[in-house]
Amino acid sequence: CSIGNVCRIGGEVEKSIFHGYSNKRHYGFIGHSYIGEWVNLGAGTTNSDLKNTYGTIKMDIGGQLRDTGSMFVGIFVGDHAKTAIGTHIFSGKKIGVSSHLYGIVPEDVPSFTAYARTLGVKPTEIYLESAIETARRMMHRRNVQLSRAYEDMLKRVFELTEQERSRANVVKGKFSI
Repeated sequence: CSIGNVCRIGGEVEKSIFHGYSNKRHYGFIGHSYIGEWVNLGAGTTNSDLKNTYGTIKMDIGGQLRDTGSMFVGIFVGDHAKTAIGTHIFSGKKIGVSSHLYGIVPEDVPSFTAYARTLGVKPTEIYLESAIETARRMMHRRNVQLSRAYEDMLKRVFELTEQERSRANVVKGKFSI
């Protein structure tokens, strides 16, 4: 494993990369995965990294299902993503920047999306202002100030990923479980 600066890691972790300031403090399994900066994985968050059939993992890359050629592939999590307690994520899934996950996640999740489809809630776009405020709060807890340039970068990522959310039928509006 490779663990970045100021990470808080607990539970079971295998052959994964955690960038700085990310947290996986509690029980749960993260294996063969790539975790961005400022990610918080709630208690019990677990990813699959092996199919029940022991076959190779396939991933959606550019709208096409591609065989990775590997039996072990975990998850790819963008910066500032968060998972609720008990979140379970299937093998080879991509989780976008500033997304929030709840329940079971059997598909890729676009950036700035609150995902709780398996709990009966449509994937919902996270308000940009809310994502920025959440980032500011998390960074403040580690005595890091969210700069204007960083905020502008998050705004640009939000704009660049708008079509991704549209293709995934992410709805706009207030998210509530």
